[in-house]
Amino acid sequence: MSTSTEFADVPMPRSRSAQAWWNLVVHTCCRTSSASILILLLMYWLYSSWTILILLVLAILAALYQYQDTFLYFPDQPESSRVFVQTPNTIGLPYENIYIKTKDGVKINAVFIKQPSNRIATAPTVLFLHGNAGNVGHRLINAKALHSFCGCNIFLLEWRGFGKSDGMASEYGMKMDAEGGIEFLLSREDIDRRRIIVYGRSLGGGIAVHLAARKLYQDKIFALILENTFTSIPEMAHTLFPLSKIPSAFLLPQ
Repeated sequence: MSTSTEFADVPMPRSRSAQAWWNLVVHTCCRTSSASILILLLMYWLYSSWTILILLVLAILAALYQYQDTFLYFPDQPESSRVFVQTPNTIGLPYENIYIKTKDGVKINAVFIKQPSNRIATAPTVLFLHGNAGNVGHRLINAKALHSFCGCNIFLLEWRGFGKSDGMASEYGMKMDAEGGIEFLLSREDIDRRRIIVYGRSLGGGIAVHLAARKLYQDKIFALILENTFTSIPEMAHTLFPLSKIPSAFLLPQ
């Protein structure tokens, strides 16, 4: 089976929500938190001021906000996930290997598994948003079932920081990854763009809901499928760590 690789700089929507700008401001401020903690610790040791103590606590909370992604996402599990990504031709599936540049300039990996040439233009196309850990190669058995038994084209998007994708995983970044994926599909002329199905599994389910809820895409998504997903990350944190209710409500994003 032949493969091809292309770099797609897809057109992205210009409008950004107030929440997106707020997230950008928060993440920019948090990047300076580590240095701030050291400076404030020294100042508190020298002056023992209540004002400095309050600023120190705020800096520590900002640091926790910044580094919380390391507790949420597991791109290195299994151990070889960032080194080896199985390709669809190993299980007999024709595919394109595609790299997409998101609107914040991150290059992400994707695999497009196509129906035969006489059916690709009429088959539904599934935008597959995978769960936590691993890479797109670990989801090929699911893609093969959708391809063989449901007659769909499958677009497997690999989150930033996972597999061959650049960047680091974050909620805000994954939203941009998903938007980049659907914009890429909407730019293709060889598929039926009226029959794009967004499929979100586990972690990908939350991002799939975000994508379907955006007014920009509501009339462009034919169907939404969720598998084994969750209502919110804070609620998952409360379930896994019952004592974390107050901190996670403050720290964790939606």
